[in-house]
Amino acid sequence: MDAIEIINVSKRFKERGKDILALDSVSLQIKKGEIFGLLGPNGAGKTTLLNIILGILLPDKGLVKVMGQDIHRRRNVMEKINYVSGETRFHWVLTIRDILNFYGRSYGVPKKILEGRINKLLCFFGIKDIAHRKFDSLSTGERTRLIFAKALLNEPQILLFDEPTLGLDPQIAIKVREEIARVSREFGTTILLTSHYMQEVEQLCARVAFINKGKILDVGSVEKVKKNKCPTYEVIIEVKNIKDFNLLRKKGFKIRGTKIYATLSYKENLGEILSFLFRNGYKVIDLQIKKATLEDYFIKSLEEEK
Repeated sequence: MDAIEIINVSKRFKERGKDILALDSVSLQIKKGEIFGLLGPNGAGKTTLLNIILGILLPDKGLVKVMGQDIHRRRNVMEKINYVSGETRFHWVLTIRDILNFYGRSYGVPKKILEGRINKLLCFFGIKDIAHRKFDSLSTGERTRLIFAKALLNEPQILLFDEPTLGLDPQIAIKVREEIARVSREFGTTILLTSHYMQEVEQLCARVAFINKGKILDVGSVEKVKKNKCPTYEVIIEVKNIKDFNLLRKKGFKIRGTKIYATLSYKENLGEILSFLFRNGYKVIDLQIKKATLEDYFIKSLEEEK
């Protein structure tokens, strides 16, 4: 059983008299315990899909199942989900403990359990010693850890992260990514993550889906989707000296100084190229392999959609 199953979901909006198809027969399966990345440009349908999973919006057709249950027929299943956004804010006058108490009660956590759970989360995120401080006095990093603690109050099986590092300084963004990985590892939480930062998704996610104009265009492991659009990689081989330009060019190599550039498909054997060079008296000084990144995939996918 998947943690989240999205089956042929479509959603339309009216905008300035125009009919906008925000989601077009979207289907996805997200496995228990995985960190899954949802990629796409602005207006692709990512936030609309998250809002449908959260029950904020109703789909025009299709259905969403969480832990095997239709979320619009079994509303109690929503207790298994929580949401984290980089734009989450709280009232400036409330302390960390006030905020967690308020949301804990809102989530229906029993009073006799709530205090212990709050203390556990304060310790887990390293903010127990500052629990008395007001939200307005917290640093960006402290606010982020509070947001994470708040999201875990109801012990969700699924967390939705919508652009969690948007607008953050690089050092804080690194910490946020570390916390996402730690929550997944320590709690076994299923995480669905949207992000514009390809390096972030590549670092965190085992599988990804690419959505554009309301349609899922690709889904699979990070390596698989990269190879779908970028089936080759570049090898840069530095040798002691170039002996025979014509021989190398006949093999399809490019030469710059003492560096030989080769473009290979993933089915080709790099060892055969190195053996060829050794047989012809070349001494290899350095070897670099440049594989396509998720950003390369993202750019190429958008170019093909134009």
